[in-house]
Amino acid sequence: MLRVSLIGHLGGDPELRSSQKGAAMATFSVAVNQVHTDTGTGERQEYPEWFRVRAMGRLAEFAKRLDKGHRVLIAGRLNISHYQSRSGEGRTGFDVWADEVILLSPRDASADETDDAPAARTRPPVATTIDDAALDEDLPF
Repeated sequence: MLRVSLIGHLGGDPELRSSQKGAAMATFSVAVNQVHTDTGTGERQEYPEWFRVRAMGRLAEFAKRLDKGHRVLIAGRLNISHYQSRSGEGRTGFDVWADEVILLSPRDASADETDDAPAARTRPPVATTIDDAALDEDLPF
């Protein structure tokens, strides 16, 4: 089993649905910027790698609060797939079944916070590990 931790930005709002057994499931994409220095020119290059993230149960409920552009930390199990694009090119897909989702973007000012409560003291919302046995039933691999 491959385990990964990703820090990146949501590429779109999470899509919410239910599994065949009625469990909540959220799917969203996360872009992780890779930085590379060209050895020939010494130029710094940045490019995104995209991961499709799937969250079940409480994690899916938490994902409802996420929006496009939010910075998140995802920890989970990585599944790598190989496929051909419509034009026949070989591609690689990265799917992560989340065990943990943490919002890293600053929270928006909300009515429940007062002006004298410093933003630095507020903890980011966290959805943590759920029971692996419950997930294994719904996994396609």
